[in-house]
Amino acid sequence: MLSRHRLRRAALTGAILVSAAGALITPGFAQAAAKPIALGVNLDNAPGSAASLQSYTSLVSRNPAIVMWYQQWSEPLFYSTQLPHTAAIGAIPMITWDPSLNGTGIAFKDITAGKYDSYVKSQATAAAAWKQPIYIRFAHEMNLGDSPFGPGQHGNTAASFVSAWHHVVNIFRQQGATNVEWVWSPNVDCGGKCPFTSFYPGSNYVDWVALDGYNYASVDHVAWESFDQVFGQSYAELTSISSKPMMIAETGSTENGGNKAQWITQSFMTELPKYPHIHAVVWFDRNKETDWRVNSSPAALAAWQQVVASPQYAGTAATLMSLTPTSSDASSRAVATPASAALARTTLRPTTAGRAKKARKHKKHHGRHRRHRHHRRHARRRTHGRRRG
Repeated sequence: MLSRHRLRRAALTGAILVSAAGALITPGFAQAAAKPIALGVNLDNAPGSAASLQSYTSLVSRNPAIVMWYQQWSEPLFYSTQLPHTAAIGAIPMITWDPSLNGTGIAFKDITAGKYDSYVKSQATAAAAWKQPIYIRFAHEMNLGDSPFGPGQHGNTAASFVSAWHHVVNIFRQQGATNVEWVWSPNVDCGGKCPFTSFYPGSNYVDWVALDGYNYASVDHVAWESFDQVFGQSYAELTSISSKPMMIAETGSTENGGNKAQWITQSFMTELPKYPHIHAVVWFDRNKETDWRVNSSPAALAAWQQVVASPQYAGTAATLMSLTPTSSDASSRAVATPASAALARTTLRPTTAGRAKKARKHKKHHGRHRRHRHHRRHARRRTHGRRRG
């Protein structure tokens, strides 16, 4: 199987982008974003462990605006400590909700047919009870054929994905979960070899659009790539089909094969601010197939701290929520602050006694065991360059 990284590199050599308005542009000459960009993070054991969040905040000297983590359909949408811990630092939770059961993908046609309606309704009810904003990133990277629920798996297609997305969103709306915002998040398009535009569910069913992409370099035996090379072509494609606010939902860089500190500085201080639709970036801060963490070296950490301190990256949960106004009661979408965390904890209620028992059983061990069994499987796919572009 050809590496998606090689395919993308070839496609992006000398690439010229096309804006949503049809004008030819290069990434370096796009209009700067009007609002400050928000920074988010995905961490080991977070947000189940408040200590992980506190450690990251101490390291970079600021709370993240988004905390992202992964859940499967063999689990609840969230465990009892995850939302309160996120609320305590004033961040928006972003749950990457994979339609898979213990690592085995689900057929989208079965979701649309109602096979999982009882489960989806119970999770929608739990989300609605939280009342505060939740981002849900359903079936992320759905355009990758080797995803457990990607095209060709279990008969899944772009059309069946869109139908399943509509079905899930409709259930959440019916259950009154107006505090949920839906993040459509394909992988970058691998130089045209894993296209994503046919998977778009439509503006009435999406609040945010997103892209996942990494600078793998020698980790996957490919050339070092800039932010522009990783994201430029896919950004142009995405802005041509949607005017929704955009985020980078997963990114990172290896230390191997280049200068990571320089990559961070160049990406965040020079290249990324010139993509006007991008309002948030979530860093994949884990030591997996390579050390993606911002503190993988003293130089990388210093570069990241400079980014965090920049006014360009002063975005907060409140500025993010201002980008997606809705007709729902504004008080139900109020962003939690550390001062309101105690109240937030009292508003979270499991939907059934069974859920409450399960949450108590797993809250200490969830991040260490169930979550990471799932993520180790994904990490192996990333190691061989078959999951993310």
